[in-house]
Amino acid sequence: MECPKCHAENNDASRFCGSCAAPLGAGAGPEGAALTKTLETPLRVLKPGTLVAGKYRIVEEVGAGGMGVVYKAEDLKLKRAVALKFLPPHLVDSPELKGRFVVEAQAAAALSHPNICTIYEVGESEEHPYIAMEYVQGETLRDRVGKGPLEPGEAVGLVDQVAAGLGEAHAKGIVHRDVKSANIMVTAKGRAKVMDFGLAKLRGGSSLTKSQTTLGTVAYMSPEQARGDSLDQRTDIWSLGVVLYELLAGKLPFRGDHDQTVIYSILHREPEPLTKLRPGLAPELGHVVGQALTKKAVDRYRTMEEFREDLSAVAEGLKPIKAKARPDQPEKSIAVLPFINDSPDQENTYFINGVMEEILGNLQKIKVLRVISRTSVERYRDRKKSVREIAEELGVNYIVEGSAQKFGNAFRLRAQLIRAERETHIWGDSFQQRIANVEDIFDIQIRIAKSIAEELRAVISPEEKKLIEKIPVADLAVYDEYLKARSYIIDGRREVMTKALESLTGAVAKNPDWAPLYAGLAEAWLWMQQNAYEQPSIAAPQIIENLNKALALDPDLAEAHYLSAMIAHLVDWDWEKSEKEFLRALAINPNDALSRGLYAQLLLILHRKEEALAQNELALSLDPLNPMMKQLNIGTLLQAGKYQASLSLAEEALAEDPDNFNLNQMIEIAAYRLKQYDKVLRAVRHVLPFPLEEDAYKDIERIYSESGIVTAYEKIVERLEKYAESQPVGFHDMAFRYLVADQLDKAIDWVEKGFEMHDPLMTYITTPARYFEPLFGNPRFIAICEKMKLPLPE
Repeated sequence: MECPKCHAENNDASRFCGSCAAPLGAGAGPEGAALTKTLETPLRVLKPGTLVAGKYRIVEEVGAGGMGVVYKAEDLKLKRAVALKFLPPHLVDSPELKGRFVVEAQAAAALSHPNICTIYEVGESEEHPYIAMEYVQGETLRDRVGKGPLEPGEAVGLVDQVAAGLGEAHAKGIVHRDVKSANIMVTAKGRAKVMDFGLAKLRGGSSLTKSQTTLGTVAYMSPEQARGDSLDQRTDIWSLGVVLYELLAGKLPFRGDHDQTVIYSILHREPEPLTKLRPGLAPELGHVVGQALTKKAVDRYRTMEEFREDLSAVAEGLKPIKAKARPDQPEKSIAVLPFINDSPDQENTYFINGVMEEILGNLQKIKVLRVISRTSVERYRDRKKSVREIAEELGVNYIVEGSAQKFGNAFRLRAQLIRAERETHIWGDSFQQRIANVEDIFDIQIRIAKSIAEELRAVISPEEKKLIEKIPVADLAVYDEYLKARSYIIDGRREVMTKALESLTGAVAKNPDWAPLYAGLAEAWLWMQQNAYEQPSIAAPQIIENLNKALALDPDLAEAHYLSAMIAHLVDWDWEKSEKEFLRALAINPNDALSRGLYAQLLLILHRKEEALAQNELALSLDPLNPMMKQLNIGTLLQAGKYQASLSLAEEALAEDPDNFNLNQMIEIAAYRLKQYDKVLRAVRHVLPFPLEEDAYKDIERIYSESGIVTAYEKIVERLEKYAESQPVGFHDMAFRYLVADQLDKAIDWVEKGFEMHDPLMTYITTPARYFEPLFGNPRFIAICEKMKLPLPE
């Protein structure tokens, strides 16, 4: 099955893409549709005293969820308390699901173990299937851990009991498939009971939903379950490992605000080490949890019996354990700090920086690594903080440091990998070579990246290996010019951008077949246009021409696909092509924070809010200290309708840059939606295209205090209208301010002007932020949305 987002191939039964964690088509058939329906179908409500099947009297409701409702009842014949679970009404309409439910419940009923909730009967009452089971008094492990982490001895003891029960089920060919803390009850005497046998498989084919119940299930899924692979008892071992981690840490090992974020972490990341969360914890216990949470099922414990043996050994502190005596595996997150230039000639700094960027770029191509972007590490060039402090600020577990010397053709480089928590050096090497051709320098860069990946046990796919080992150019002089141009583009000033164009143009003359040169030219021209260094009529043709050449020469060039996505978004308003290009860029370089962050904004334009926020969260984790990424995050939160979060972060950033136009512009909108009009007026003073003198500002404040925000904005747009007669203004901004002034006809006039002039901000007029809501029913507004192919707001 091809992923509709990143186009990676997956098994036909896969529920989520193994590359990007996007939901796939599993669950779209009858079973998936029926299970989605559980969220919509009202559950049968039985009042106390109701007689069921002539032998059970309802006492009270004790729980409800997407798969049914549970009652405490009295068995009138045997004079005992029982739990009755009724399946949702929609299951009755599906003979296949109803039949499976009965068969699986009967199989579970054959289990007899003190750590498994006993099933007494499977029956029907008025055509509603039910299960009569042991009534267990106590609390779930979820409730217990909600009060705080458990003591290690108690956690190990409870999990050992659960493993014993599950081992009995596995011996009879039954896999639970939905082991989680909410499905494990603990009695007042401390006995653990595994619940919900027979229902887990029904839920195993469901599609990813946003319900809290499903989110809980997602957090306990094994990688193979998330991918839709065939399952055996090792999926329960993984899930029980998640439970043990949760009991010890007080939180889940794989977390996120959105389902896709959790799935991505399960597939590609390692949990935070338990010994870091609980410093006094026995390392052996961390090893056991790590063995249970090994992503490849073949490397996990094979049976619950093996798992229990190691749990017992830890509890006793005596026997050697089967879990490999390796250090806890933290999340494979890494930052490559700027290399120190030890060359006698400091003009070689651009070359040293280029080598560091290539190593970082190679690591970014490995999906199982989270690699911090160059912009966030640049501030640590002077090394005024310890490795541990830097790692904490960047949110990573590993740091790469290096130094290099270049003297003529002689080149020497030293690199080392440091585990940040203890500042221990776990790998290091020196490379000394006379550079006769470009292969010599690329060989060093490739060897370093592969050595680091090997040390981190980061599995490199064949596709990633091919990308990493690719030597793109044979001419050392051309590569040297390219590195100079990259340093100029990063600088961004007008005079050095001109140098970038000169270097790249000269390099193209020497080697017209190297795609990154054309991608560099396209990027340089794009920034020339965006920063108003050059007229669009001159820059735009250069952007398109060079981008097309880059893609023709190298269809796998991530930066070319990113630029193509941006042009499709900002220039062509071609949302389908833009998404396709963003996904292609991210498939090649999954650690590209900017591509991921801008893709999040595209998703908001397409009204895919949850996906957008998940992508935004990942983007920010890849470049957490970059001011541009922080602003992008604020903008994404604003366009998602998260006004308070957006406002708070914008005000925090504004403290360091009070006159920042973008921040004040976002504050104006967010504060208006929150009806914090004093903040609106303070912000608008910084974003008007003309200076607002103190007297004029005080006059507007006075009008606001006397007559309100609408009247104050009437005064503002009156001045803006006069200014716009002779000077350019932002069309989107003018439309918004006329909305605030309650002049809707003029607001729609400016929306139409913005469409005609192709204002990039017009793409946000229908996002979940809904700040153009007063125009949503206007036929002229609807016509603009249809022309732009924007989803119409509800």
